[in-house]
Amino acid sequence: MTYRKLFIVGCPRSGTSWLTRMISCHPNILEIPSESHAYSLTYHYFTYLKKQKLKKRFKLATWILKTYGLKPLLFGFESEDLWQGILKHYGIYQRGTDKIGLHHLVSYTELEKLIVQARSGSEDDLTKVRILNQLMFDHFFEKNGGIEKNILLEKTPQHLRYIDIILRQFPEAKGIEIIRDGRDVCVSYQARAKTKRWAKQSTISIAKTWKKAIERGEKAKANPEIGERIYSVRYENLRTDTHEELIKIFDFIGLDYDKAIIDDIIDATDISKVKNKGEGQHIRKGSIGEWKTRLSPEEIALWQELAGDTLVRLGYST
Repeated sequence: MTYRKLFIVGCPRSGTSWLTRMISCHPNILEIPSESHAYSLTYHYFTYLKKQKLKKRFKLATWILKTYGLKPLLFGFESEDLWQGILKHYGIYQRGTDKIGLHHLVSYTELEKLIVQARSGSEDDLTKVRILNQLMFDHFFEKNGGIEKNILLEKTPQHLRYIDIILRQFPEAKGIEIIRDGRDVCVSYQARAKTKRWAKQSTISIAKTWKKAIERGEKAKANPEIGERIYSVRYENLRTDTHEELIKIFDFIGLDYDKAIIDDIIDATDISKVKNKGEGQHIRKGSIGEWKTRLSPEEIALWQELAGDTLVRLGYST
């Protein structure tokens, strides 16, 4: 079955969840209920771990031993190690507290069968991994009653790293990148760190992550093969002029709408009405410019040093 796909990407804590909630309210959208990390949990390891020399592997020794065992640590990763690793990561993420992973697409038994199917051809492993991801998306779409008019919606911010791979693999797919002032991203990270360990990062690390995400988005949009299928929206514009920005987004996606649909979606996803929001929660306040009062002078100076040129290029005041 041929069906359209939409991938929401961007630096984490930039508003991807809010944007996804708005788009998913449209009746023609079939949303994967949480971040699948499909490419991060499959494709990434085939491109990353196979390259690692002994010294680097020993730096990752605890994780490698827990996930893959002793042999890959000592002698390097073979193809079979990485395929089995997909199944091991499935269980790790399914048991985790962050509610992300491949289990949002398929069951463990289904994944086992799809891996066998993906590996049945003569292609190289990277091609087979792409086939596996297509099979998982197809399985989810069909299992959840998807029909031709539906668009599969997947939100994993980190898939920005693979957006070129994704859009080349799926000519019918589009991507939406959300961009937010990196200093407000930093404030959001710091607040989320109160309840999530992954968010406990230094200001330097967050600034580098944000700048790298912006550069990846710019590189993808400059690619003539896929650039026209990526739409960038500013978080700040989405907050201050939600109606107009949502119309632009729906036009890009190719969704039918009228004023009533847009108004209903905006009302249903109003951040001020979200329950269980606040410090440490997934949805916080959605503020603009909060960095001016929340970041220390030292942190602001670090941002200027590490990413000031990028902030200026994007039109953010420094």
